[in-house]
Amino acid sequence: MLSLLLCVPGFALAFDVAPHKVGDALPTADAQALLARYAARPQQPWREPSEARIPAGPAGDQIRDGIDILRNTSTRVGKLAPDASKRMNWNSLNCVNCHQAGPSGLPGSKKFTLPLVNAVNDYPKFDIKSGKIISLEQRAMGMFGAGAVPIKVEAPEFQAVLAYLRWLAQDTQPGAAMDGAGLLPMKAIARAADPVRGQKLYASKCQACHGVDAGGQRKPDFAQGGGYMFPPLAGSDTYDNAGHMFAVPLLARYIRASMPFGASADKPQLTPAEALDIAAFVNDDTTPRGQNPNRTKLYPDVALRPQGFAIPENFAGQPPQAYQRAKFGPFRNINEHY
Repeated sequence: MLSLLLCVPGFALAFDVAPHKVGDALPTADAQALLARYAARPQQPWREPSEARIPAGPAGDQIRDGIDILRNTSTRVGKLAPDASKRMNWNSLNCVNCHQAGPSGLPGSKKFTLPLVNAVNDYPKFDIKSGKIISLEQRAMGMFGAGAVPIKVEAPEFQAVLAYLRWLAQDTQPGAAMDGAGLLPMKAIARAADPVRGQKLYASKCQACHGVDAGGQRKPDFAQGGGYMFPPLAGSDTYDNAGHMFAVPLLARYIRASMPFGASADKPQLTPAEALDIAAFVNDDTTPRGQNPNRTKLYPDVALRPQGFAIPENFAGQPPQAYQRAKFGPFRNINEHY
């Protein structure tokens, strides 16, 4: 896979990981040094994209196709896509469900909701979840997951998505971080997240869109690949019990910048404590969710494992309170890297 990625035009090498390379597994000290370099990158201001700047001709057509795929992932490449030969994604979500649109209306253009505006400049990077240096292409392919049709880097749909990401990053500072990227920082909360409080908050602030069972609202043509009007937060068609969003602090930071509908990082509608409690309810172990059989292999370096990635298997032989504290806090660093 690596050799194939390296020969693809536009392979992203914005962040210098030398003397290491994509695919390398790093010992703790080397990983910590690279993570420190990554965190110390110069910061550039947020860049608001504009669809009006997309060029005419074939290059622009490819960028627009990438936009359409991110907006209509379920119809284009989802597990129920009308064209069975294109079912490269493992679920019926649209990429824009998580990588939300900002004022421009473009996927991945909303501050602090996992925006894609600076994605090209954020890779390669050391991924503590796998313990290896990964490329932008590898990250994007991983988001497609194990679809019925294996995703290939040379697929026109995948290349269109990469074209859009490269266009988003034009005129940015190569390798630099960006204000508004990633997730919204939150102040520390002295108490543990409370799923009981979170259930009440969910009922009043989230249930109308995401459903009583957090299963989302399907569009009328769901069976034909239409996807969701509002995406599920539970069940088998969303992140599993090893996904990044399964970490309570991470989900809380995402929620605060994006929910309820109409919220933004500049105008949040939830307090940090409310967001944390809702995340605790949604990610409680009693909530139905896909089970990842390989989750014990994730975050292999214990020294780099974030507190919020809490699974019972990592607390064997310890009192139940140790697992509960790791999962719900109080958190030593609510803004910890995942």
